[in-house]
Amino acid sequence: MGQVQSSWCREGFAVNSDLNVWPVRGDVEHVARHKDGQLAEDELPEEAEWLLAGIPRELAEMLRDTGQWVMLRCRPWLSAGAFRGLQRSLQRCQLRQLAERYREAETLEEGSYSQPQHVPWAELDLDHVVSAGQVFKLHDVPKDKSAHLRRIGLQALRQGKVAVALLAGGTNLRLGISEPPVGCSRMLQLCSNKSILQLCCERIRRMATICTSVTDKRGVPAERSSEQRPGRASIPVFVMTSRLTHRCVVEHFEANQYFGIPSRDVLFFEQPVMPVLDNDGQLLPQSLGGEFAFAPGGTGQALRALAGSSALEQMRDRGVECLHILGTENLLARVCDPVFIGFCRDLDIDCACKVVDRLDVKEDLELFCVRQSPVSTQFADIEDAACGVDITEAPNEVLNLRNCAGTLTYGGSINSVYMSVSYAEEVVGRPVRARRLARAVPFLDFHLEPEPLVVTERVLPARSPRSEAENGTRDHSVSERHRQPPPPGVPVGCWPAESTSPELSCQRALLTAAAEVRSQSFPGPEGSNEDLCWRCDVHLNCDGPVAVVRVKSAKTGPARLTRSLLGDRGVEATVAAHAAALPLRCSLVVPTKPNAWVLETSILDYFAYTDRAVALQVPRLQEFAPVRENKGRHSMESARKAMHVLHSSWITMAGGKFALSTNSDPNALVEVSPLLSYDGEGLGSTGICDADPLRLPLHLPGPSEVQVGTLQEADATNVPDEATDGLDTRPYYLQEYPRRLEVSCSHVPRFLSTGGPNCNTSIAPCDFSREWKATWPPTPSRCEVSDDLEGRYSQPI
Repeated sequence: MGQVQSSWCREGFAVNSDLNVWPVRGDVEHVARHKDGQLAEDELPEEAEWLLAGIPRELAEMLRDTGQWVMLRCRPWLSAGAFRGLQRSLQRCQLRQLAERYREAETLEEGSYSQPQHVPWAELDLDHVVSAGQVFKLHDVPKDKSAHLRRIGLQALRQGKVAVALLAGGTNLRLGISEPPVGCSRMLQLCSNKSILQLCCERIRRMATICTSVTDKRGVPAERSSEQRPGRASIPVFVMTSRLTHRCVVEHFEANQYFGIPSRDVLFFEQPVMPVLDNDGQLLPQSLGGEFAFAPGGTGQALRALAGSSALEQMRDRGVECLHILGTENLLARVCDPVFIGFCRDLDIDCACKVVDRLDVKEDLELFCVRQSPVSTQFADIEDAACGVDITEAPNEVLNLRNCAGTLTYGGSINSVYMSVSYAEEVVGRPVRARRLARAVPFLDFHLEPEPLVVTERVLPARSPRSEAENGTRDHSVSERHRQPPPPGVPVGCWPAESTSPELSCQRALLTAAAEVRSQSFPGPEGSNEDLCWRCDVHLNCDGPVAVVRVKSAKTGPARLTRSLLGDRGVEATVAAHAAALPLRCSLVVPTKPNAWVLETSILDYFAYTDRAVALQVPRLQEFAPVRENKGRHSMESARKAMHVLHSSWITMAGGKFALSTNSDPNALVEVSPLLSYDGEGLGSTGICDADPLRLPLHLPGPSEVQVGTLQEADATNVPDEATDGLDTRPYYLQEYPRRLEVSCSHVPRFLSTGGPNCNTSIAPCDFSREWKATWPPTPSRCEVSDDLEGRYSQPI
């Protein structure tokens, strides 16, 4: 084969001085073959060495070992800067560590699973010894015991010993909505038009109000009582985001004034993301210049993300002793549940989770089990350990085991976890095994024309005006009148360099377009047994560079075309396109079935390092209404119906009556604002018992809500910052001191408006600090939607 010619990328090697060009050894280029002509399993085709020519040696070896050299098949269409960006993107993926983690996830842990022990509440008063994996049923607790646990929880909340961590970093690939975090989405179509994050924050505000109210012996706030405790309960809120959701979540909080919570009590921290591999073990492209699909690492990343930020330090400084961790996909999540917190503090346990009864064997809930390991690890000296098991890894006997009542024995976790801060600091650095979960991830498929083009004359490679101006060359062999218009697609060597996006703007744009495709009534592969997908044409413009997804062109097709670069014949297509200077086309593939593997860890994995890890079984109808699917038991419609049933029972127990209605409108629901009632308390003082029969839809707002779905910007009665007697009894780090004068951020000198004979007092001095605040920091939008009538999504790269 000889020396590999790089004329197809001569533009890059001519102007590239900082790219290490390694000589290609002619003896190594020839790939040994078997007698039958087939390649060995650990050998690469000859075209692979042709694509790897000229890149750093370490990167080339890494691509060979991991098999990711196929990502270089788009090299002929990249310019010098774009190819350097592709190399940097591949290096940032840390392919060796990624492959090692995927290999570890494929191996299952040794051991068996046993049924958790259900402990009656009567044994707790007899010096019961807590062990790993015990389950306590909340609906069996006596009233006096429940009131006792509630008082303990309210006392901890009042003293500022409890913090909340809201998990909003997931991309919700199972749901497939346009907004990555489902907690920020208002697609629930509630009467108040609130999001799940807003409901969680309002429940925190309501619990802070309950803590400052005078309570009776049962721990319930007294109705119609004006006596309040001095000060206010400070409950810090830590919101976990990721690179895919950080901007959306932060803007959601800032646009709504943090939902009434003081901004000093809200802290955002990011969890790491990892590249996603498809079923063949390859990266999923999100742009031509080297951005690939990423996904967060699950709820198990919460502890390491807290330790990586200043969250744990702030908890220690504020005197926080325990942490309540919740997901943001549960519409009925009880944030700062005083009974749950009091239960954990009364037993002095390290960690606990809430579980519910599973309704189906295939329900996507993490099972709470007791793992019996034959050999203990270097950190745990116990044989039996509580853990969480995904349904894809659980044995059939564990999934199908039923009790005497006919219900499934193993309960499912609802992503509501209690953990002491001291235990979190102890186990944050210990290893946990990741698991592979199948997800449907959209990606870009780069391909050539369906039929090969017949070249009858010399084809000139298309060159951008910028490259012609820089090189000072222009081909005059063909006159202007004989020039053909450039074919659609990206010409060879013309795709410019892309700017690095810390927010993964390309992937966010594709998720938005994929959600639009799923929501439209396109004739798709729903219900088909074949492995088909939706395919949309993507227009690649080299001037931007800009990628425009034509959503209206969606139609059914295979995941890989015949001449796709990442297909089985992708190398041959690349060589043929280089020889004929064929343009490159692109399509967005929206799969309907899982096409990729995502590595995730669970926070229940840390339960294995202690023998004081238990579970509290709660009523499903009162605390669990997830939004994880478009249809089925975990859909938005099912969650809204569950909230309607629960809130209707509150009003009925308070003495309210509903008018008989034959309206079959699905939006005819009942919603009680969390600012009015946390768990149905206080509804008797609202006057709904004396009112006429209530008609649907019905929304009972809180005292601070002027209109449905809006919040007051300043509500001194809801979140008082000072004590009623004028003495600030809060800790020193929560007290407010006189603010310093604002320092101008402009370098332009500022002069006083008075003090000189030549001073013009009629001209007001310029407030450069205000001007600087309005222009800084810059927030350029990299994910834009074109406002044309065809519904195209334009994403500048």
